[in-house]
Parts: sequence; structure tokens; C-alpha cells
Amino acid sequence: MTGSVGRVKVGNLKAGMVLASDLKAPNGRFILAKGAALSDKHTRMMKVWGVVEADIEGTDDAEVQEKTRIDEDTARKGEGIASLLLPPGDDDHGCLAELRRLCGLRFTERIAAGASGSFPELEELHRPRADILRAGPDVDIPEEGVSPEFLLRQDVRLASFPDIYFKIREVLNSPISSATHIAQVVGKDPSLTVRLLRLVNSSFYGFPAPITSIPRAVAIIGTNELTSLALAVSTISVFKHVPPHMVDMKSFWKHSISCGVFSRLLAFSRRHPSEERFFLAGLLHDLGRIILLTRLPRMMTSLMEHAKRARRPLVESERAFLGYDHAMLGNRLLEQWNIPEPIRDLVKRHHAVPGAEGNDPAGETASGDAVLVHLGDVIANALRVGTSGSFFVPVPESRAWDLAELTPPALESIVKQGERQVREIMNVFLVF
Repeated sequence: MTGSVGRVKVGNLKAGMVLASDLKAPNGRFILAKGAALSDKHTRMMKVWGVVEADIEGTDDAEVQEKTRIDEDTARKGEGIASLLLPPGDDDHGCLAELRRLCGLRFTERIAAGASGSFPELEELHRPRADILRAGPDVDIPEEGVSPEFLLRQDVRLASFPDIYFKIREVLNSPISSATHIAQVVGKDPSLTVRLLRLVNSSFYGFPAPITSIPRAVAIIGTNELTSLALAVSTISVFKHVPPHMVDMKSFWKHSISCGVFSRLLAFSRRHPSEERFFLAGLLHDLGRIILLTRLPRMMTSLMEHAKRARRPLVESERAFLGYDHAMLGNRLLEQWNIPEPIRDLVKRHHAVPGAEGNDPAGETASGDAVLVHLGDVIANALRVGTSGSFFVPVPESRAWDLAELTPPALESIVKQGERQVREIMNVFLVF
């Protein structure tokens, strides 16, 4: 095909391909000149600017896809994993079918790339055993019971929250605050400073020259982003000493960040005025699970096995044996830390069923806002970017997709945007 020109989608571009015409962003901004040889950095930049395809010399999309075509057996295996984690139901909403399709593609790509070892437990699923389903948790329950209050008061580490978040809120609420005042507070926390500079220098913002000034960085990201960053960094610091044999915290935060990103994108798709609140709620949604895993390791090991063999989400086993779930426990912790109620409410209700009474021990129902975090969690679990311990994905009711005003094409766009943003934000937060 020498001398020919074809359109190639961004996802199929390879380093070394040559542009056959000038490349521009959808808004008309010039990006690269005709004849430029693409690098991995160029393709990342194109994704940031929303470019979906480019004119390439000597090939076209069909030829690229043919060269990278995955064999049918691998595709069937990937689709089988997606159907196992997101089983079809009688009322299979179009968005659920689309999510299953997207997940099937992701698993297929991972298997083709030799990454099937990332989910070896899929090969170990067995039919449920009656003795395990009857046995329940194997743990010495204290006389007063395993209540949320008992778990929280037993851990001194959880009694107080780092004050950097509250200091930033205090200076932001001051009528005489400025970027310089805020920067002075930020500069006293090295961890927050490092992540702030990482964030403004990421391709998420795309500045051509490095930003090294804290006041400049504060001015760029704005007060809402800064407050979110401070809360996230503070929360991560509280749990940085969790033993790795109890919880894989890197995997946990990957899942939490993914939930936060997808929740925020869902909120943005509805033009919600406070989308940062959804990112924070997603980031914090499973804090109660960390407490359960560290305070009740034997019980949670039993419940995880119970949930896997019963082929149901872990949250259902929590409710069945504890009488509450990690969402309620996380809300109690955030309340103890004086985190604003709108964030706590999203955390508390993120597993509630929309419009259905008696769906959880507290009788909570999911509001239109909480549904966005619920679906963000579903998407993050389905894509398997990290995990908080649940093997099977909570399958949302059709009403949840409808409340989110989501369509299958919009879901595909959100998944693609989210996957890019998750990679960026993980580089900011996950400094282990």
C-alpha cells in the first residue's frame, strides 16, 4: 500500500506511523504537521485533545485491525469472563449489555497480551457448597456484637483526621484568602505538594512548560480541585500503614480512583454543578471495607469465600452476616471525621437500590445523585482496575441506568474517557 493514505483510529495508531495531512483537534487547534512520525507521546496527546482518528501514510484502519486481529478463541474467553462477572438477566438493560461488551473487549485484550494471570481466580470458581453457605463467618464475636461503633472505637488510628484538609477549607472560607495564602498552607504538607505539582504537570492539563510554583499550581487547578486533592491525600495517609498481607492498598486505591473518575464523568454528563463531590465520594466509597478487612480479617475471608461460591457481590454477604454493610460503616467513619454530609450521603447510599424500600439494613434508597456513584462503582468493578475485595459485580437494576440518563453510546464514551483519566490520576495519587 505504499503511497496510499487511510484513516486510522487513535486506538490503532502505532509509534512510527507517518501523518499524511496536518493533524488538528476538533476545535481546530493545530497539533502536528503533515509528515510527522508519531510517537507514543503524540498518541497520548491526541487522546487528551479529543482526536479520534488521523490520516496515515501507507495504511488504513482495516489493515491495522487485520494485523492486530485477535483469534476467536481468545475473544470467546474474554467475553466469557465478562458474562461471568456481569451475568445476563431477564431485564438486560442496553447499558448493561454495552458494559458487558466493553468488558469483554478489555479482558480479551489482556489475555491476548499475556495478562491472563491478572485474574487467575476465574479458573478456580466452583459450584456453591452447601456447607460453606450454611457455615457463616468463623470469628469470635464480642459480647456487644460487631457493630460499626465497636469497630471504629477499637482503632485509635481512625480517631482523628489529618488537619491539612480542614486548614485549606478554613483559608478558602476566609474573605481575604489568596492563592499565596493557600500556597503557604499547602507548602507545609510535602505529600500534598508533590501530588499538586504532579497533577498540574500531567497531560490532563497539557501545559508545554513545567509548573514549579505552588501559587501558580493552586491558581491553575482551582479551589474545588485543591480541596478534593487535600481530602484524598489526607485519607490515603490515614491508611498508609495497613499491612499488605491484610489489604493490597495499591489495588484498593486503584479501584477507588476508578470509581471516583467514572462517578465524576457520569455527573459531568448530566451537567451536574458539583462534579468534584462525586469524585470524592467515589474515592471514599469503600473505606468501610478497609476497616472490615483489617479489624475482622477471619470473618471477611469467610465472607469473601461465601460470596464467591454463592456467586454474588460481597456487599450482600456483609449484610446477611453483619446486619449492615461497608457503605454504612464508611459513612460513620466520615461522620466521625466531620466530612461534609453531601459526600457522606453518597458514600452511605452507593449500594442502595433506586426507589426500592427495604433494600438494605438501614432502609436506604438511592437518590438520583447516589445512583451515579453506584454506577461508577459498577463500571470500575467490571473493568477490574484494582479491587476492594468483591469478586462479582453488583448488577444494577434498569432503573439505575435510566436515573443516570445514560445511553449505550454515552457509556462507551465515558468508559474510554475514564480509562485515560484513571491512568493519569493514579500517577498523581499512588506514590507508594
